[in-house]
Amino acid sequence: MPNLSNRFPMPVVGTKKSTKDSDQRAFHKRLKLLDKSMYIFVLLAAFVRKSAPGSKRDKIGVIKLAAMGDALCLLPSLRELKKAYPESKVIWLTTRRINPEFFTSLPFIDQFYVITPSIRGLLALLFFLWKNPVDVTVDFDQYYLSSELMAFLWGRGNSIGYHTPLKGRSFALPVEYDPQNNERLMFYDLVLALQGRLEQRSLYYKKFSLFVPEILDGYVPSPDIERLINSIRKDGPMVAIYPGAGLGASFRRWGIEKYIEVAKKCIESGCTIVFLGGKDEEEYKKVISQSLSSWNGWHDLIGSCSLRDTAYVISRAAVIISNDGGLLHFCHLFGTPCVSIFGPGIGIKWAPMTDSILVEHNGLPCKPCIRQYLAELPETCKIGTRECLTGITTDEVFEACQELLKTSTPRRQNA
Repeated sequence: MPNLSNRFPMPVVGTKKSTKDSDQRAFHKRLKLLDKSMYIFVLLAAFVRKSAPGSKRDKIGVIKLAAMGDALCLLPSLRELKKAYPESKVIWLTTRRINPEFFTSLPFIDQFYVITPSIRGLLALLFFLWKNPVDVTVDFDQYYLSSELMAFLWGRGNSIGYHTPLKGRSFALPVEYDPQNNERLMFYDLVLALQGRLEQRSLYYKKFSLFVPEILDGYVPSPDIERLINSIRKDGPMVAIYPGAGLGASFRRWGIEKYIEVAKKCIESGCTIVFLGGKDEEEYKKVISQSLSSWNGWHDLIGSCSLRDTAYVISRAAVIISNDGGLLHFCHLFGTPCVSIFGPGIGIKWAPMTDSILVEHNGLPCKPCIRQYLAELPETCKIGTRECLTGITTDEVFEACQELLKTSTPRRQNA
């Protein structure tokens, strides 16, 4: 098993290693299909489930299979888990869709197990988990039945997870899933349940910190990135724009033309714009360059810097404007104010909770059509209009950005 981290080994469980995005996406599609056949096994596990998790906590297994945004939302809860059990070994079972190498510097995660993207690898994993048990497992996935079975086998019945219409029958401690509660708090509910503190959640919510700046511990920005950030900050507030979302969630995107219009309004108001994204957003580079060719005050970093560089830029931005996508969820880790644009998803559930303005078009009978806890994850608009996004105007987004800049810029300029 290869050593993928300078801090600890990251075993790859299964038959072969694959880092291709296409393999990962195909695997998750197969995993959803496989979930249907897991139902009978979960029912069998429910017959022998324990009435409550045991008290031993030497090894705690946590499961979150996908994706990057979910993983970022989970980090504050994992830190609280380690605080509650500092002597325990916390092992995270996941897939490469969360970019696990990015998290290896965090002191509250002791080890990763990474699943290979194949059904054969999944079967090998189930055997591996049974042969290498932990004292208790916490399943943070909202709808995968396969993750519930993994939790049951890995913890030998000592498992905690969500009770939803789709899952939760085999958990020793099922926690009711609230589709209206912010997902960061829902993740924290499982940690509180493990400690027997769920009934006092309102008290602990008040003390719950979402900031995880240590995600950049040990990071040194490249000279080019540092020069760019320093030069931008001399010119006025830096507004980062993330116009993307994963390929499987592309219909969550507001539209690059609208982002460009907002960028022009921001530049006219004295801001400097930085476009962010990875290879999924590289298709936008040409239209950005053509549309802003006669404008100063903007930089395009899409596809040209690492994920850690991107996180650093977000940590230094005065405001970020973003779709419902992975990079949006860096905001709460650094306290970066954000304008979050939500269309088909549930805004109050996934939008950042710190210095955030949620912009969405409510009142549509079809919204939300993305409901993860029911495994409803369409990749196209069911009625073909995308009205939940097309109904959001550039003026709404620009005004939200200006409102955040009024209160955040002095504080962020000293960051």
